[in-house]
Amino acid sequence: MVRTQFADAEPIKCAPGHDHAAVQLQLARILESPHFRNSKRSQSLLRFVVEMSLAGDSNSLKERYIGATVFGREAAYDTAQDPIVRNAAIDVRKRLAQYYMHPEHASELRIELPSGSYQPTILFEAPAVIPQGSESTLEVLPLREPAAPEPARPQVAGRIRIVWKGALALAVLGLVAAAGNMLWQEQRTADHELNAFWEPLFRASKTIQICIGQPTRVYRFTGPRSEELNRALGHPSSPERDAAQIAVAPGEIAWVAPEYLFLRDAMAGFNVASWVQSRGHPLRLMSVAQTNYSLIRHEPLVTIGAFNNAWAIRVTADLRFVFDQRTVNGVTYHCITDRRHPEFADWKVAQPAGASMTEDYAIVTRVLDPATEQIVISAAGIEAFGTLSASDFVTKPEYVGVALQSAPKDWRRRNAQFVLGTRIIDGAPGPPKVLAAHFW
Repeated sequence: MVRTQFADAEPIKCAPGHDHAAVQLQLARILESPHFRNSKRSQSLLRFVVEMSLAGDSNSLKERYIGATVFGREAAYDTAQDPIVRNAAIDVRKRLAQYYMHPEHASELRIELPSGSYQPTILFEAPAVIPQGSESTLEVLPLREPAAPEPARPQVAGRIRIVWKGALALAVLGLVAAAGNMLWQEQRTADHELNAFWEPLFRASKTIQICIGQPTRVYRFTGPRSEELNRALGHPSSPERDAAQIAVAPGEIAWVAPEYLFLRDAMAGFNVASWVQSRGHPLRLMSVAQTNYSLIRHEPLVTIGAFNNAWAIRVTADLRFVFDQRTVNGVTYHCITDRRHPEFADWKVAQPAGASMTEDYAIVTRVLDPATEQIVISAAGIEAFGTLSASDFVTKPEYVGVALQSAPKDWRRRNAQFVLGTRIIDGAPGPPKVLAAHFW
């Protein structure tokens, strides 16, 4: 593969055998694809940056100039207050990634828009080279007399032997292909698939952010009556406590949720951290309160938890399987909804969840997040039982590895979602069971 980068103040340099017409042809093919066809904004931006680069006009590939020329903004508009160009570029990168994920586009000339730049990059696939002498040939040997007559056969004047070199070569290639296929099947083990699931996060060799969800309703008594209130109310329910007539003023309660984690969410985060560390990659454990956009904008992210983790909800909000809330026969549920079948309502947990719950559900997602342009893995349960089970699913080959062995062969280049179910026995989640999967 020959990589060609657009250089400042220079026209695009095409690889041998390619010219500007090839780039224009590929641009037209991309713009007419389903990924771009219905987005005039993405079409306009991609067409403009490619054409300016082909013309060698790198000075036009500036944010304010693009905003004014392509999107009709004033020449001196405030790009900080109106990030239309940056948002459009994020959308273009997402659509390009989706376009090239399809196998039929894998060998095409690639047009990319690098993060943080409006100068496109062109990747030319090198043509296949046919080795000399590999074509099928016929070799005819000269006539010759046999060394001695064969009494059981009639005498012949000579013998013609035909050697088909191409057939022999094809047979050898067939054997090699068969051996390679067998080797590939042997290598496609559960452990191999688990490593492939994580590979997009590991590929960049960046610190992986592990963001753990937190409880949203945790309070502490404060003020001169704090010890009295703790003695009266700071223990499990009892007849004496429930019968107590105690008034608590708003100033006697402090919100302290950012200081705490649910035990099972913390265990799930540690499961993932141990897996990442075992593969020799740097990581950073964070709570939701510690996580901000500037941290996850440039580094891969793993989210732990669902309804207590705003980043997980945001990542999955526009996907097929989403976390939701609904009321059925007067009972409020937290649930997982399949957007293709919104009437389906079996994956739900009544709220508030009690100690008697016997099953929980989770979504495991691996997706390219267009808002950060980073790969995100989300292990998120409706309740903490499901989250802990989901963390087992993404770190143990006997779960996600086995599930991926029956996935489409090109799943590594796709986004993926799994819906999981787990039984709760003696206060602990059982093995995760795949209830549904989606690759795109």
